[in-house]
Amino acid sequence: MTPVECDFESEVLAAVLQARWPERVDSQLREHVAACPICSDVATIAGAIEDTRQEMSACAAIPNSGRVWWLAQLRARREAAEAANRPMTAVQVVAFVCAVCLIAVCFRAASIWLSPVFARIASVMVEHAVLAVAMAAVLFLVPAGVYLALGRD
Repeated sequence: MTPVECDFESEVLAAVLQARWPERVDSQLREHVAACPICSDVATIAGAIEDTRQEMSACAAIPNSGRVWWLAQLRARREAAEAANRPMTAVQVVAFVCAVCLIAVCFRAASIWLSPVFARIASVMVEHAVLAVAMAAVLFLVPAGVYLALGRD
């Protein structure tokens, strides 16, 4: 059975992360790493990760502290404005619901005395269907034709 841990693993990892590997470590640890597959894997992988970290930190663009502060202030103001608007939004929603309910009640009340008027309009339209179609054509097709004619120029 192959071992999965080594007593020197943490020492090798510390040496690699502290940039002491392999020049500034004692020879016994170098000899152990050469003989131990676990420690050699740790040294290789940790070295690659450390090299990549150094390359990335060298290329990293750290923003100016004043810009970071300014953006944080803008964000704080925006969040404060949103928090201040929440009660107003709730009031607007309640007012909208009340207005819709009021319109529904008024429509229901008006439908009782408007239903004969609507019935009379419908009967007149049935009697004069040709005239109703001509009016619909004038109301819808003529403006559409004008729009299409002027849109091509």
